[in-house]
Order: sequence, then C-alpha cells, then structure tokens
Amino acid sequence: MGDGRRFWFPLAALGFAQLVMAVVALVPAAPATGEFVNMRGYAMTQQLHGLGTGGVGGTALGDGGWYSAGAVAVDVVPPAALGWLAGLACVVLAVAGWYWLSLRRTGAPPRPVRFVLGTLGALAALPLLDLVGAVELRLSGDVRGALVAALGLLVLAAYERSWFVLAVTVVFALVSLLFLTPVTGALSAAGVLFAAAFAVLLRRPRDTAADAP
Repeated sequence: MGDGRRFWFPLAALGFAQLVMAVVALVPAAPATGEFVNMRGYAMTQQLHGLGTGGVGGTALGDGGWYSAGAVAVDVVPPAALGWLAGLACVVLAVAGWYWLSLRRTGAPPRPVRFVLGTLGALAALPLLDLVGAVELRLSGDVRGALVAALGLLVLAAYERSWFVLAVTVVFALVSLLFLTPVTGALSAAGVLFAAAFAVLLRRPRDTAADAP
C-alpha cells in the first residue's frame, strides 16, 4: 500500500524519540526540597521529627510506646527507566499526521472519522499493552516499551508490505533487549533506526529504477 519510501519517517520518528528518552534519562535529577545527596549519589531524606532506627525489623518510638517494623517481601516488576509511554504516544501522533499528509498528496485522503478513531485506538493500546506486559508477563518497564515499539514496527511492515521494515524490526528488538542498560539499548536502537531511515531515503523509487537504462 505504500509508495516504497514514505516509511522512512516512522523509523526516524521512533529513533528520535528514543534519542530524546535516553538524553532525558542521562540528565541527573535535582534533589527535592528537604533532601540531600551524599557522596555516593543516593537521595537521603532528613528526618526532622521522631526517633527511629532504619533497616529490616527495626524499632521506632511512637506515640504509644515502642513498636517493631517488619519487612514483607513483594514481587515488584521493575519500572521503566525511560519514558516509553510518553515517547511512543508522541511517535503515534507524529506518524498519524505524516500519513494523513502523505495520503492527501497522493490523491487518496483517508476518511477523517475512521482515521481519527484509528489514531485514538493506537494511543489507547499503548497503556493497555503495557499493563498486560506488567501484570500477566511480569516484564520490566523498559522491556515492555521495547516490545510495544517492535509491535508497532510490525504493524508498519504489514501496512507497507515491506520486508525491509520487518528486518529492521528484528534488529531493533534484538538491540533494544540485549544491551545491559536501557539507555545503551535505546541509543543503539536509535542508531539502527536512523541508519534504516537514511537507507530508505537514499534508495531510488521503484518507478525511477525501472525506467533507468
């Protein structure tokens, strides 16, 4: 259904979103009011009221006397270090606008109601897929974000009927999930997407290639 080259924009948009997410994650957060950062970089809150001892099974002095605090082990799914949901939502909106303009230029504008409903459905699917990955599959936040992004690339590959996008999707998923840190994986995956987008732009259109001697 595509013209063979317009899917460079979704690839570049996702790469740019990952680049922004990685840069934001690398910026150190300023300590909030009432907190200070020690030499090791851990945030510690100044306790101004009450006496207590920290640690598991410690004791503290309450209003009615001494009481003990126990620890309960909870299986917590690691949160995302990168802002995947916000980044992917921006990518969905940007890609929707790009395809709207692209289809209008080709003389086959989409139906506005159907197009808007499809865009809203894609936006609503992001938190739902993230919730399923957290509750049912117990995946960490960054793994869920990378898988949702890979699923979006699969939809793009099916829509454009492009084996190239399918291959990029496989490489993107492997690079995003195999690196030790989410930031490193995001930066490497962004490089893969930018390289793929440039490759699409540098490739000659099919009709031009067919007419060439």
